[in-house]
This record gives sequence, structure tokens and C-alpha cells, in this order.
Amino acid sequence: MLQRINNALGRMMITGDEKSWDYGFLESLQEQMTARGTLSPRQEEILQQVEGRWSDEALKSRASWATTWNEDQEAKFNIALQYYRKTGYYGNIVFKYLTTAGVRCAGAPSEKEYNKLVLNKYAAGVIRNIQSESKFPVGGTAVFRTGARTNRGKPCVILKHGSEEHVNSHAKGAKPIQVLPIGSANPVWTEERWLKKAKKRK
Repeated sequence: MLQRINNALGRMMITGDEKSWDYGFLESLQEQMTARGTLSPRQEEILQQVEGRWSDEALKSRASWATTWNEDQEAKFNIALQYYRKTGYYGNIVFKYLTTAGVRCAGAPSEKEYNKLVLNKYAAGVIRNIQSESKFPVGGTAVFRTGARTNRGKPCVILKHGSEEHVNSHAKGAKPIQVLPIGSANPVWTEERWLKKAKKRK
């Protein structure tokens, strides 16, 4: 059992993952085995799971992850980064891959970091809002819904569609969009869910 623990620890040391939870857990098992010579059934179960995460197959998968990084993954990851920069969640990942000014830095994230940040329902909603086709073409007109927070019932002109820097919500229809309310000289950012198409004049 101690040999299995040492082997797994050695793999982590080679890949530079000595600050991971897995490494700390195995160190505690190593100390327990040295002191008591036995593990609990639950500890053995978790040990097996950790070994699976550091098997030859798992390490090969990690090595190939960075080489297969593509534009679609980069776009989704950046959208999620910008969203969580505003919410405050996943700060350790956000500040690793974004500067304090919100500019993308560093390289491709690990598969674990990507899955954690992108593959959840909140990020999925944000990504959908950014990447979906807009219902309101630039140059067209719309009207603020009565449920909008400001400019209720006012007509407006569509100026431009927002990017990941402007997204604020994962809610359905929360695609950011910049409009100019009729009669105003100041453009405002809103979300498509607060707009409806203007009625055509007969």
C-alpha cells in the first residue's frame, strides 16, 4: 500500500503538482501508513480514485490537452473568465488567466480548470447569450419592455451587440446590446430580454 502511495506521489512531483489536493491527501496517507500501517476502507477507495487520475492514460490525456486547444475552446473560456471576473467566483482561475485590467494572459488552461469554469449551467447560459444570433439587427429599432429597469416603453435604435466584456447574466435572453433611446444623446447598455421589436407602421 505504501508503495502505491509513493508511486502516485512521484508522478505528481514529476508533473509539478505538489500543491494539488491529491498530493496533500496522499501525504497524509503516507504519514498514516508509516505510523499505523493501515488505511480505512474509505481512504483506500479515495486512493484508488487518485491513482486513476494519475495513471498513464490520464497523464497522456493531460499532455495532449494543450496541443489540441482550439479557437472555440478559447472563446468559451474567455467568455467564462470575463463573467466570473464580475461575480467574484473562481477567483484563483480568473486572476491566473486575466490581468487586473481584464485582458487575457497566460496560455491554455488545464483540462480541469477549463471544465470547472466552462462546463456549468451558469457559464453555459452566459456563453449562449454571447454566441447566439441577435434578434435585433444593428441600425434597426426596438422598444423597451414595460418590465425593463429603465426607459420603459421608450423606442430605441440598435447601435451594436456586446461582447464577453459586457455580459452580466446567465439568464435566458440576457445578450448584451447597446442602444440609443429616442430623444436621448447618451447610448446605454441593456439586454435583449428587456427589448421587443418595434411595431411596423401601416
